[in-house]
Amino acid sequence: MNERTKEGGRKAADGGQNYDNLNRLTQEILQLFLTRLGEETKRTGGAQNDPDVLRAVADRIARGEDPALKKVYERNWDRLQHTFEQAFWARMRKFPLERLVVANFEPLLAPRGEDPQPGRTLSRRVIPATIGALHQMIGPDLFNEYEGRAQALVEAVRSLEGDESAWDRLYHHPQAQILVNDILIYIARYFTDVPKRRQWMTGYMERSLPAPKTDGERAWTFGDREFHLLMGALYEPLARQLDDPAQRARHVKRYGEENVALVEEALAGLARDRRAMAA
Repeated sequence: MNERTKEGGRKAADGGQNYDNLNRLTQEILQLFLTRLGEETKRTGGAQNDPDVLRAVADRIARGEDPALKKVYERNWDRLQHTFEQAFWARMRKFPLERLVVANFEPLLAPRGEDPQPGRTLSRRVIPATIGALHQMIGPDLFNEYEGRAQALVEAVRSLEGDESAWDRLYHHPQAQILVNDILIYIARYFTDVPKRRQWMTGYMERSLPAPKTDGERAWTFGDREFHLLMGALYEPLARQLDDPAQRARHVKRYGEENVALVEEALAGLARDRRAMAA
């Protein structure tokens, strides 16, 4: 079986499961509508095809006023979240650079099916919003250039390791680390004024986060503490490298002393801002 056939098989299987999850939700909402329609016609003595009766029931469900609808959403949320994340990681196979960036803060993401804890874990909804923020800071042309390099690296690793182990090997590949560092060192220029960048990023993230679906998600916001959780995780590997004189020298050779010093200034600024907020 060739790679295209295997990839097509994976897409078909994932697609079938995703459609099943969405179809299950649709069926439950339709069943709720029919149940409420029967109750309404019994209460009013009207006919089920009465436009006023249909409209009244549909409006209550559309406005989310039926308490049973919340239970339907909660019952299906884990499956739908898994569906959405499958779609996201399928995109990551096509756009591996984003996947490499997300890997830096993935340990901070709330476990699948659990609500994020304010100040401790990040909602999984931050994934697309974080990628959007990086696009804003880097610009599409440079981001696409790095994306092309990441795709070429994926294909090179795949050809040697096979598809099943390619992603695990990719995370630890030296060129993969260089790609992520290229992004982090480029955006460091935007963190010379950390309080200003923190305000911009918390506002951008709150505007860009997908809508919450559970009470726990609604109680979670991307605030100052979450900003520092995210930025700390993104920069932690690079910060450790800069603490090692030999690795710092390699970074200076690639990026220049000025850019490396800029990263160190940004890291120091993040640390000062974090301490000021904790005081």
